[in-house]
Amino acid sequence: MAEYFAGVGWDDITIAFPFVPQWAEAVNRLAKDISVNITFSSAQNLLASYNLINEFVGVFIEVDVGYGRTGVQPENTREIALMLNLIKTNEKFTFKGFLVHAGQSYGASGKEQVLKIHNRALTQLIKLKSFWKEQYPNLVVSYGDTPTCSIADEFWGVDEIRPGNFIFYDVMQSKIGSCKPSQIAVALICPVVDSAHEQGKIVVHGGAVHLSKERIKLDGADCYGLVCRFDGKTWSEPIPGAMVTALSQEHGTISYVENSLNTIKPGELLAILPIHSCLTVDCMGAIFDSELNQLDVMRK
Repeated sequence: MAEYFAGVGWDDITIAFPFVPQWAEAVNRLAKDISVNITFSSAQNLLASYNLINEFVGVFIEVDVGYGRTGVQPENTREIALMLNLIKTNEKFTFKGFLVHAGQSYGASGKEQVLKIHNRALTQLIKLKSFWKEQYPNLVVSYGDTPTCSIADEFWGVDEIRPGNFIFYDVMQSKIGSCKPSQIAVALICPVVDSAHEQGKIVVHGGAVHLSKERIKLDGADCYGLVCRFDGKTWSEPIPGAMVTALSQEHGTISYVENSLNTIKPGELLAILPIHSCLTVDCMGAIFDSELNQLDVMRK
């Protein structure tokens, strides 16, 4: 992904994922021409690549503010100090600051829950920044997740945000409260394969290889996408009670209520709003705008 952005002119890139040794060769190439920042999630993670970087790079330390995936606990000053000492003793490294992803916000429902997670994270970060600011006056706190960046107004102590997928949004984000369904800016256009209107079901060519198997619970059922009508250029608001309820490799089964899709026939097109737009775009590998112009899509 970093190579993709560098190839289209970006010259200051942070790789916001814990560094792995297999990336060293590619990062060394990039760092010859642009400013590259890499991220380490622990002392062990840092040591695994300590001697592999031979170009100048910036370094972020990832801290965990409650997600529990990767990152040093912000109160673990001992490990952070060890990492800072390792960074200082490597002439190719420059400490940039602390990087955070409050990913637990993706499990929230509604503004109140998101802001509770956000405010707790900011409190931790203020303490962390205050502890190290005198020694590292230029340190940056880089903070990012789609729900909090969409909902919160206050980011005290944060120097930059990484707002995630609010370029597109998706059904998951609308359920959390990050956006309205009308703000979801990407849809998978699927041809209808067959129908069983007497059962309130339609089958489309749009399965797990197109949407992934990401799902949410909606009205007590597994939902793999919301269903909209499609006029060839734009899609409608989601049809009440219509959603993708089952996926196999290539097939998607749409369930609907109150005869809302009884007129749909094989060969017609429906628009599916994805649960997780990042995965759907990656699965498809191409995007078209409303004029059917193909847009460039990065490939990892």
